[in-house]
Amino acid sequence: MLDVYLTDVQKKVQFKDYPGEHPVKFILNFKKIFPSVMELLLPVLPNDENLDEMTWESTTKDFELFKLLLSGWGVIELRLNAISQFKNKNYADQLVKAAQQKRREFAKAHKTLKTVELDYLFMHEIHALIDAELVEIGEKFYLPTLRDIWKQKVSQSILNAKF
Repeated sequence: MLDVYLTDVQKKVQFKDYPGEHPVKFILNFKKIFPSVMELLLPVLPNDENLDEMTWESTTKDFELFKLLLSGWGVIELRLNAISQFKNKNYADQLVKAAQQKRREFAKAHKTLKTVELDYLFMHEIHALIDAELVEIGEKFYLPTLRDIWKQKVSQSILNAKF
């Protein structure tokens, strides 16, 4: 369970909706996928440095973004699993690597982009690649859904990956 103190409303919340047993391990692994996680949730080490009692600080807005990234990754994993069945696991892994490369290209070309915007663009790219593959079997596009979910969170240019 993640104990999160929301600094803007001075309220403590508990968040349980994540995979795995250990919250610190989960966060460290999740930040490898979405680097903005370490900006959205700030670790607060207890006085005795017991990692089992670690808490986190965030604002309500940043915590909502964190939850969007988490649910977004869940959808990506489901869709990657479908690609693994349709093609193979190695092919699905290559799609993720291609999206990671595109994220790095966006970061180089547009140095003013925030980390969370780059994380959104990474998700956008993965869904675009998966959409292109699954259209062959009649699967509907997911990108319109992704854009609808994020439309109040990022600018129009980021939302549509058009600069």
